[in-house]
Amino acid sequence: VIGWILIASVFTLVLITTCISHCRSPISILQLAFWKIYTEQEQRLFEAKAKEHAAQLAEKNINYFFGCAEWESLSTPSPKAWHNISSLFAFNPEEHYYSMIHKYASYKAKNGSIQSTEGDTFPVCLTFVD
Repeated sequence: VIGWILIASVFTLVLITTCISHCRSPISILQLAFWKIYTEQEQRLFEAKAKEHAAQLAEKNINYFFGCAEWESLSTPSPKAWHNISSLFAFNPEEHYYSMIHKYASYKAKNGSIQSTEGDTFPVCLTFVD
């Protein structure tokens, strides 16, 4: 009996915590649904593009190694770019970015920095972003 009471108490506490976190979230339920779809699509496209780029780079290096081709440069993101998109995502109600890649692409277009800004928060409902 005590075990069932403990299980019910933990379940109730988790349910209440989840409800409160969603109610206090600065993000609407429809925006959250869009956000999840966006991140899934971005991840799928990133994996496809990364595989394609890795295959091109590997083929270029193998061809050069065996003397089948002249050296040609292939653009690969810098370590700083990889670091920037690998940072922990922070939500800022003043800026509407859906991921670190989205933020990086927007800031790169403006030639700005991708550093954290005042107002960045880490809502519990956005744990799927990272």
